[in-house]
Amino acid sequence: MLTPSAGAHSACPLQFSFWLTLLLCPGIAYAHPTPSSYAYLDFTLDGARLEQYVPIEELERALKTPLQASHNEPAEHTVARHQALLARYAAQHLNASSATSGAPWQVAVQEVVGFPYKDGPRALFRFALTAPPGEAAASLVLNDDLVAHEVVTHYTLVYVKSDWAAGRLGRRARLISTLRHGRTQANVAREGSFWQGFCSVLTLGAQHIAAGTDHLMFLFALVLVAPLTAKKQRWHGRRRPLSTLGVLAKLVSAFTIGHSLTLAIGVLGGLTLPKHWVEIGVAVSILITALHAAVPLFPRHESTLACFFGLIHGLAFASEIPIADLGRTQAAWTLIGFNLGIELAQLALLSAVLPPLLVLARTRFYSSLRLAGAATAGALACGWLAERTLTVANPFERSLSFLTTHPLLPFGALVVIALVAWAAERRLPQDESAQDLPRT
Repeated sequence: MLTPSAGAHSACPLQFSFWLTLLLCPGIAYAHPTPSSYAYLDFTLDGARLEQYVPIEELERALKTPLQASHNEPAEHTVARHQALLARYAAQHLNASSATSGAPWQVAVQEVVGFPYKDGPRALFRFALTAPPGEAAASLVLNDDLVAHEVVTHYTLVYVKSDWAAGRLGRRARLISTLRHGRTQANVAREGSFWQGFCSVLTLGAQHIAAGTDHLMFLFALVLVAPLTAKKQRWHGRRRPLSTLGVLAKLVSAFTIGHSLTLAIGVLGGLTLPKHWVEIGVAVSILITALHAAVPLFPRHESTLACFFGLIHGLAFASEIPIADLGRTQAAWTLIGFNLGIELAQLALLSAVLPPLLVLARTRFYSSLRLAGAATAGALACGWLAERTLTVANPFERSLSFLTTHPLLPFGALVVIALVAWAAERRLPQDESAQDLPRT
């Protein structure tokens, strides 16, 4: 049995060890770390949208009021019961002003919803921020103390997800500030203009075509038959260069009308289809167009074919536009810029392909090259179909990756083939050209 003096003696080294451990390993004192809030800014042409994700347990500490009826109550029910209270509270603890003039921005709480999260239930606050006249592109001072005004251990991480004027299109959020008790202001520096944003969207549209091997393969299979005419279910004659240019103009215009229509409906009208099915439709369009390049399935109706399949490709384009429900005006300008980028990329590609294509079309080797091109497009289409319907690995994945990283190689190969075919045509005796297709 220990005497009091002996017990006090033995307790001293234990207490010393305890406090030494806390000093050397302070993380042990916080077995349950305080969850942080996350705020995401999306700047628009007239202001910004802000989404803030706040742990409900931290809101309870800030409000000094229990919100959950029970520990297992779903977050949706908790927030729905206290929606009016939370909306009023949020309006009092978040404001913004211009960094240059100090003029206040108008802040409105649009929605408060609850949802489960891996570290516990959270409330999502959606705010609409309207800039003073003429200052929508100006730098911003955000004052956000939803939790930090009461909970000194709480942190709010503020990100900029998209800024149209600066050319940030929502692909990757950028951390700009960490707010805490005593430091609840975030200075959001902005540089940009309307034209910088418009050019960024235009570039995005051009890049989508340049990197979209399936869209390029559809256009390739489509233009293969532009120099030809059909008769009795076979490609019979060759068009003259001016006639070929007219047919190409009709094909490109029809495809543009088709994809522009569904692109506009998808962006401005909210039409959406499952992306998986749209991608399958794109693969089917390539396969049918490749078959048509081999054997005329739709003679003299290529423009209709281009317009119809353009509707499917437009839905695929719409899924790539970073709109994020940021207002009709910005959505409209984004649509115009993205679509213009697509058209410019298409024209650039056709301008590169057209000269060797016209040269090849005047040689007797074009029939064999057309069939080889149709077979290539058809094989790639089957690979995409297998990948998108059976969820198996695309057998041409390595080849497609190589072409994506070396986009000039196919055009260089086409130019070389055209020059070789032209040289061979000049060397062959003229009487052998009697087997050539008639010219129209």
